[in-house]
Amino acid sequence: MIKSEEEFIDFISNNFNKIKNIPDSWIGIGDDAASIDLSNKNVIFCSDAMVEDVHFRSSHGYESVGWKSIVSNQSDLAGMGAFASAFTISLGINSDFSDKDISLLYKGMNDACESYGGYLVGGDVVNSEKIFISISAIGELYKKNSLMLRNKANVGDLIAVTGEIGEAGAGFFALEKELSNYKKQKESFLKPKPRIHESKNAIKNGIICGMDLSDGLQKDLSRISNSSKVSIEIDLDSIPFDKELNKLYKKDLFEKLISSGEDYQLILIGDMESIKKMSIKNEITIIGKVVNNNTSELIFMSSKKNIKIKSKGFDHFGK
Repeated sequence: MIKSEEEFIDFISNNFNKIKNIPDSWIGIGDDAASIDLSNKNVIFCSDAMVEDVHFRSSHGYESVGWKSIVSNQSDLAGMGAFASAFTISLGINSDFSDKDISLLYKGMNDACESYGGYLVGGDVVNSEKIFISISAIGELYKKNSLMLRNKANVGDLIAVTGEIGEAGAGFFALEKELSNYKKQKESFLKPKPRIHESKNAIKNGIICGMDLSDGLQKDLSRISNSSKVSIEIDLDSIPFDKELNKLYKKDLFEKLISSGEDYQLILIGDMESIKKMSIKNEITIIGKVVNNNTSELIFMSSKKNIKIKSKGFDHFGK
């Protein structure tokens, strides 16, 4: 059993490549703060936290928790048109958290960095009744001074999304109900993949409006609508999803699709030329358009009829 912060630092420093093999000009774990050399590049910052029984269950396995804690930040950076350079990790753990749990947690984080970029350069560990993992990330823009923002949507722009929507939420539902099938959906929840490639190509094709899709399509589109002061019309029938979800959800399929979070896809908004260029070599689907700049409203359509949606999407402070 690891008995001190020094033992903890020594253990993770010697066992995970993305901690011990940082660039020569950097200073990582071991001092009061890390130092990383990014020259004069555009630097992007973000942070994300995961709390036991709010964002994860210990039964999901700590390798998955470690993976997702890093991927959620990689996805946030991708939503801005950036890629990860470095991460700091703050952990809250208790006496029930074993050496094996620590090893699995850091394996997940290390593997996510190996797969999608970034080094683990520092952090803190404290005693906590509930297990939590808080990650701060530093990233770089793919193209200097070019980034995607929520307030850049214009009337006439098309709305597109990467991948399939609702997969992670379906996976969580299947895990909670202890359903034996839906392996693909469970994998999407336990080991999501950030859309790094699509982010880079979005910047390359001149897309300047977008965000990471992590709190549900309805919630995240509302953020863009409010930031850009525009109304957005979504064709529910165009939303891409695995047809297996029809079997999983007996009713309210559309509401489940647009309200479930943690997909870690991207919402991309741009003119027709930019979106069409993106669609040639990327898995994206056009699901709607920006219709006016007189009100900030989300409009959902199906079979050319206006559909009223009851759900409000995921809210960290919701009851």
